[in-house]
Amino acid sequence: MSPERKAVRRVSAAGLTEPSGATWSNCLLVGREVVMSGVTSRGASASTVAQQARVIFSRIESMLTAAGGGSRNIYKLLIYVTEMAFREDVNTARAAAFRPYYPASTFVAVTGFTFPDLLIEIDAFANLDVDLQAAAR
Repeated sequence: MSPERKAVRRVSAAGLTEPSGATWSNCLLVGREVVMSGVTSRGASASTVAQQARVIFSRIESMLTAAGGGSRNIYKLLIYVTEMAFREDVNTARAAAFRPYYPASTFVAVTGFTFPDLLIEIDAFANLDVDLQAAAR
């Protein structure tokens, strides 16, 4: 018996299209799992890590909405920063973007990103069958 194949759909959110010639997808819906490439603030006028984090969380929410969900469906975050000193600014932005239960999270310092003006990049893992806010009630 062959394994069941999951439906795959490319998700497009307004203003978040892949550049011409891109060799990746910003967001895919694989079954009920929402899979995103690392999300950055590239193209936005955001120079501080707090501003960049807010832009990123907004972009993640836009992609999840386009996939049929929202931030409540995120169960894990992997946050990359260029300096550990950014932890409090990122925590403030994360607290504004989510409510208890908060997603599981990993915070990692890296030496840099593809574009030197970026200070933060976030991987978000979501499933449309998961609702952390309902679980907190």
